[in-house]
Amino acid sequence: MIIIRILLVAIASMALVACSASSPGGRLQMTAPTSVSAVYSEVNLQLFLITEANAGSPCVGGECEFNRTFDRMVLRLGTRLAESAFAAYPALSERFGKFEFVIAEKAGAGSISNAAGRVIIFRGVQKLHLGEEALAFLIAREMGHVIAQHHEENSATSILFSVLASAFVPVANLISGSAILAQTASASAMSTAATSAASFIGSKLTIASYKLDQSREADAIALSLLDRLGWNKNDIADALVSETRTMGDDNWDKEFRASVEDVARLAGAQNSITGLKVVKTENGKTVITVGLSQQLASLPVGFTTDDPPRIVLDFRNTTHNLKKSVQDFPEGDLHSTDIVQSAGRTRLVINLNRMLSYSARIEDKTVLITLQDKVAEMAAIDNTPNLAKADPRQPVPDADLSLSN
Repeated sequence: MIIIRILLVAIASMALVACSASSPGGRLQMTAPTSVSAVYSEVNLQLFLITEANAGSPCVGGECEFNRTFDRMVLRLGTRLAESAFAAYPALSERFGKFEFVIAEKAGAGSISNAAGRVIIFRGVQKLHLGEEALAFLIAREMGHVIAQHHEENSATSILFSVLASAFVPVANLISGSAILAQTASASAMSTAATSAASFIGSKLTIASYKLDQSREADAIALSLLDRLGWNKNDIADALVSETRTMGDDNWDKEFRASVEDVARLAGAQNSITGLKVVKTENGKTVITVGLSQQLASLPVGFTTDDPPRIVLDFRNTTHNLKKSVQDFPEGDLHSTDIVQSAGRTRLVINLNRMLSYSARIEDKTVLITLQDKVAEMAAIDNTPNLAKADPRQPVPDADLSLSN
């Protein structure tokens, strides 16, 4: 029997190691299969919900409309974020078909998710009166845990400790000379209790050891999803700081405040444009390479103007360290480039002699902008339908970012 238990440990360990990979933050991450983790994390989700106090009596009068407004906002923001998530992480569709957003009638503020893409926001969050930026971040943060496979990681840890405890607690009893006692019902009960306690304590301590890393990974993914939808890190950080000052001191509140501090830190870590060069290709295309100090999570927002012909790209939360902000190119259809910085953003203006179409893609710490000899609308970006667009009639609302002739 002991040999069988040890073999089970070996098999389980090999299965979990086979599912190991690097987390979004670069950690070695051991994960259980999504099909297993979906069940495991759903059980944990339901147990967690049972322990939380209900919201109380049903809403009445205007309170019901207030609830419906909040519910619609969560669904609208969640739907947009889900589209952003599946576009940014195509492999998600191999794990589950869609995200599901649910409001749980719980009195306190809170949120939880599972491996199958189910995101639950507690009714108590409504009392925080979060604006769109803060509420969108809260939803995206839970989605970040799902995307980063944190539920699979936690499930793998719990399963492994369960197997380890089941195998080695009886072995310890045998070594200590309790073979005779082990045949009694009392000894069996003690062994079962010891196994459960060892499994629970071991898994909880291990999960707690990497919980902070998981939170930071989820925060970074949340900001990336929001950035793809046009939200600025600084705006999100400001909204979170101002709208969470009156939060309580329970565990969820403390965790969310830690995320607020993390967002403020990430927003303060600005990117920087470190270089710009232009190369002509053999097939007549012009490639502008923009070097950056950090890899972008998503392409810059852009728009074009026909008179004069220009392509304009806004790099959010970015400075520039170029010695020359204006560079002239006397040959071909590219006339010049102009870089203007203000309020944490940098605008790259590509001045043309005649209108060209363009495409852009991120390659490590560079953005490659390819100009083609064909008048067109906004070109497809990195195999996605469209680059995020800004209305040229409403440029970034900073006076120093105006277009110059």
